[in-house]
Amino acid sequence: MTISSVGTTTFLADTIMLIRIEIQDNITDPISSTRPSSEKFVVTAYPQRGVSYPIITVVDKGLIDYRKGGMASTVSYHTLGIEIRVWARNVKERDELTQKVYDRFRTRQITFSSTEKMHDYKVTGMTNVDEPGTGVKSKVFTIQFLEILGE
Repeated sequence: MTISSVGTTTFLADTIMLIRIEIQDNITDPISSTRPSSEKFVVTAYPQRGVSYPIITVVDKGLIDYRKGGMASTVSYHTLGIEIRVWARNVKERDELTQKVYDRFRTRQITFSSTEKMHDYKVTGMTNVDEPGTGVKSKVFTIQFLEILGE
């Protein structure tokens, strides 16, 4: 999948979908054999109803930086923030899945630049979150990419 490089009509959605597909295709769902067919392992929104954990959410955190390419240019530089959140049944599962996602993006940063035109990959934070009373453990993993749009 590639990011729309002309204009800005779909680059946000394209980026989130690319990240979701990258995780979905390369990180093994620990409960794939028992997960209900109506549920997904990787989603692009926070769960609104009951789900089978673990799941991974990929959420657009908005533009962090925007710059014009020059006075007479239609090119623009966008730095996009992305939140990847691993929701798991316990701390061990949370940390193992987060490590797999981290390793996937760490080892893919060169090809992201050359094939998907997503540059300057950066991890901007990792935060553990304990949901009170539910037993669900999660880790918020934030990343960002620079995307150059226009002709």
